[in-house]
Amino acid sequence: MASILGNRVVRVEDPRMLTVGGTYVEDVPVPGAVHAHFVRSTYAHGTIVGIDVAAALAAPGVLGVFTGEDMNLPPFPHVNPVMPKGCERPLLAGGTVRFVGEPIVAVVAETRGQAADAADLVVVDIDPLPAVVDLDDALSDRVVLHPAVGTNVYTRFASERQADFSACEVIVRLRVMNQRMNGAPIETRSGAAWWEDGGDGEPRLVHYSACQGAHPTRDVLAAVYGLPPARVRAVVPDMGGGFGVKSRTIGEELVLGWLARAVGRPVRFTETRTESMQAMPQGRGQRQDITLGGTHEGRITAYQLDVVQDAGAYPLLGAFLPMMTQRMVPGTYDIANCGFTSVSVATTLMSTTAFRGAGRPEAALAIERAVDAFAAEIGLDPVEVRRRNLLAPFMQPVTTGIGTTYDVGDYPEALRRVLEAAGYDGLRAEQAGRRAASDATLMGIGVACYVEITSGGPPTEHGAVHLLPDGRLRAVSGATPYGQGHDTTWKMIVGDRTGVAMDDVEVVHGDTDLVPVGGLTVGSRSVQVGGASLQDAAGKLVALACERAADLLEAAPDDVVLDAAAGSFHVMGSPARHVGWAQVAAAPGGPLAGVSDFRAAQPTFPFGAHAAVVDVDTETGKVTLRRILAVDDAGTLVNPLLVEGQVHGGLAQGIAQVLMEGMVFDENGQPLTSNF
Repeated sequence: MASILGNRVVRVEDPRMLTVGGTYVEDVPVPGAVHAHFVRSTYAHGTIVGIDVAAALAAPGVLGVFTGEDMNLPPFPHVNPVMPKGCERPLLAGGTVRFVGEPIVAVVAETRGQAADAADLVVVDIDPLPAVVDLDDALSDRVVLHPAVGTNVYTRFASERQADFSACEVIVRLRVMNQRMNGAPIETRSGAAWWEDGGDGEPRLVHYSACQGAHPTRDVLAAVYGLPPARVRAVVPDMGGGFGVKSRTIGEELVLGWLARAVGRPVRFTETRTESMQAMPQGRGQRQDITLGGTHEGRITAYQLDVVQDAGAYPLLGAFLPMMTQRMVPGTYDIANCGFTSVSVATTLMSTTAFRGAGRPEAALAIERAVDAFAAEIGLDPVEVRRRNLLAPFMQPVTTGIGTTYDVGDYPEALRRVLEAAGYDGLRAEQAGRRAASDATLMGIGVACYVEITSGGPPTEHGAVHLLPDGRLRAVSGATPYGQGHDTTWKMIVGDRTGVAMDDVEVVHGDTDLVPVGGLTVGSRSVQVGGASLQDAAGKLVALACERAADLLEAAPDDVVLDAAAGSFHVMGSPARHVGWAQVAAAPGGPLAGVSDFRAAQPTFPFGAHAAVVDVDTETGKVTLRRILAVDDAGTLVNPLLVEGQVHGGLAQGIAQVLMEGMVFDENGQPLTSNF
């Protein structure tokens, strides 16, 4: 029987999602739960000089009103030790507020409406301080947001050498702004927390969170509350999207456990869309100064990318992401002479974090815009410039001019295929005809090549496959899904390796009581690391099962094999007498499980080429996307149906960033983008 891997398998999650619906944090039954609402700063920067909670305390249904001083909890720990001390984010703002929407006071009431109404009665007196919105203003240190740091600079990164343009015949310079983006998951941030007996009379914190990793959330909660990790249970049920901006549980959600202890009841919190637009971590926010040089014949000989990263009020992962941009500086091109610098700065805006590619799409945008500008300067077709500078096909690792080692690639073939699919020559002819006719609607043709780094983060993930008493299997994964189709993929991988039907494979994830270890689902690492770990674990289970089957078959373990097509074990060369998984499970010897903490040897580097065709109304400026074509090489595909869904989602997000989306602030740091 042929392997199921590589086939278009419909998602097993969807029937449940489309009928009874998912079980999100808001759907989890929590008897006796009360609701938290947060009073937030209306200033981007200011000193808190007074908080009056008397009226709120007297409001109907209110169980408590609390400030950061009441809680006395430590700040949110830095996500990376390279960050300077003195700029950690308080869970509730104390003396200073640093962005609009920063939580200051927590109100707990019987209902969500009562909590919101009471929050309106809290009076917070703030003396405004100057906002820092412009990146040059931030760099000037005219207003230092964290006096203990002494500067607005969080981090600086640079390549070992910088580009030399002395021999260039043509040099182009441009500035590109990757605007701030809101991840806009359908489900906003949501949490619920309570305390229970840990089984030995000592309390244990239970926290449900809509985030991208149960175990990292458990560890943050343990650090905040001074508990050993075993005293915290973190659970991630179904999630309505993450996109990186929900990669870690931060800020106000972390105080739910304290509030639950203070009022003696479970406490829930789900932010509104306006709160999400204000206070959920944002993406991108990178200004790029680009210099590219080469010859009149179109050969690129030098490239420099200098980045200023808007990291926001407190340094989350966004302050570190220029490191990922640096790794991908030359993209798909053969440019030995290239360099990179970056500086991440504090602004009085919400912090930035990982978002849909986390620093790597920024690198792709920079080099592709530079190639287009260079082609225009020398009067060559931008496709021809790409052809002349793409790395030649390679099946052995190649190290780029910035020092990143790509595994394999055929970038010219990806470009050839997308041009063929688009009918590029015909498009150029149509474009020229419109221009010659002075048509008010002009045609734009965009072509771009890219290479991506996947699984560039933690190289390990936990996987285990348990044999259940009735012969079914339980696949346990440290990876947390939020729409990617993990359940389907894990069932396919485990079923293929064991011969057990997909319907007989149960998948478990997102609960620190049920999964011993796990990481964040970030960086396009799930199948490469999490899937490989389950494949390895399934193989180990098969080996153990062969030993057990050998006793049943009265044979030597080395002589027993699994017939994956039939899902049964037999002596090599004698398939007539066989035993199935249920018989193995029922045999003496106790439970069987294969366990793996697979470690990937290195990241991988998928690549591709995309083309877009747009109409531009020269009288109104309206842009209409006519066609977009994507050629992507992601290596071996476990399920092409899911891959296509990922591509569609990426295209939609990229189109949106170019044509529609962006977080906009005025000079005082007030968000003008407060809803959809």
